Amino acid sequence: MKNLLGMLCVCIALLVAMPAVAGVVVGLPPDAGTGNCFPFGCAYSGEYQQVYTSSLFNGPITITDLEFFNTQVDFGATAMNSGNWAISLSTTSADWNTLSSTYANNIGANNTLVFNGDLSQPWAFGNTLTITLSTPFTYDPSQGNLLMDIFVTGATTPGGSIYFDTNGYNGGSLDGNTIFGRVYCSGCYPSGVVNNGYGLVTGFSTGTATPEPGTLMLLGSGALGIVGVLRRKMTL
Repeated sequence: MKNLLGMLCVCIALLVAMPAVAGVVVGLPPDAGTGNCFPFGCAYSGEYQQVYTSSLFNGPITITDLEFFNTQVDFGATAMNSGNWAISLSTTSADWNTLSSTYANNIGANNTLVFNGDLSQPWAFGNTLTITLSTPFTYDPSQGNLLMDIFVTGATTPGGSIYFDTNGYNGGSLDGNTIFGRVYCSGCYPSGVVNNGYGLVTGFSTGTATPEPGTLMLLGSGALGIVGVLRRKMTL
């Protein structure tokens, strides 16, 4: 009886507490053997923007964290930068090929500060930078494209530079694909340099992963089976 009750508790726990996973990863596969350290992996100061075309998303999502990947270039970094990153998300009419060099022109009306703090942490090649948002952001692709706006202050690289995975670099030049675009320039404000069709590979996690239907059916069937056994034992 105790073993059956324990199994029932495990099934219920698995049904209730499924792990969170990245719902959307934009930019795969990454550019081979290259990357970019702006705005997280080196002593970048000032503003950085990246836009994601709405067609990359299947429907509305509530974003709870951002993910950036270090799988292509290893400079032996032992720690993430120290400094302050203020990250905002908004819905914008600007697209991968229509970004303005003036940062303010790209920001949408629902601009929301979703993270403000230091990202310093131990680092090794192959790690993923996961930024948990203090304020989740609900994005509806039917309303426009998604803009990430980052303002960096006081960044230093005590552990070395980290080059995060990118998409859009091909044969020594930017290939102008339609995945995303960016505006950047360390130390420049209020304008920067526009790169159409280039940016960081990015993961968006909703924090509310939906289990595969087969998994739900197996767990549910197991729980119901255990309940049935318990009932039979109680009536004997």
